[in-house]
Amino acid sequence: MRTRPAIDPEDLWRAREQIVLAPHDPRWLTDAAEECRRIEQACGPLLLRVVHIGSTSVPGLIAKPVLDLMPLVRNVEDGFECVGPMRALGYWYAGDFGIAGRHLFVKGSPRTHHAHMLVEGSKEARRHMAVRDLLRSSPEMAARYAALKQSLALRFVDDREGYAMAKSVFMRELFDRADVE
Repeated sequence: MRTRPAIDPEDLWRAREQIVLAPHDPRWLTDAAEECRRIEQACGPLLLRVVHIGSTSVPGLIAKPVLDLMPLVRNVEDGFECVGPMRALGYWYAGDFGIAGRHLFVKGSPRTHHAHMLVEGSKEARRHMAVRDLLRSSPEMAARYAALKQSLALRFVDDREGYAMAKSVFMRELFDRADVE
């Protein structure tokens, strides 16, 4: 059964929220692990696992205090079956949000969680994990990314779309270094 997004993805993306970066908080790792367990319990056997990704998953890296999680399913259709359980946990469903095969869920206002539900082994899932692992293992790349994020947060203030677009060249470099195509 196909489920329509609860919110208009374009409204979500263009919503003006100040871009606030914070020093790494060790609680992010604990909070993410707890939320992963909640999602696993809510969605049950439809999920293979839930992985903590994004800047909050990299110890020592500054980040927007938004936990990025990646629930992994066997196929895209299983993701549609997870919409109800994810809504019960307080997430809004935003559809694929421009990435085929993804189910994006957002929690909080201002945002506190993003759940990028993807198929295990898909290109996007591999990219997320490879970038996380690269940033965890390369202090030089993590430092470059932190400096870029700080300068862009000052430049874009509350323009999430501009901030994300301005990071795209560096993200491409991370994908290339992680050797994920």
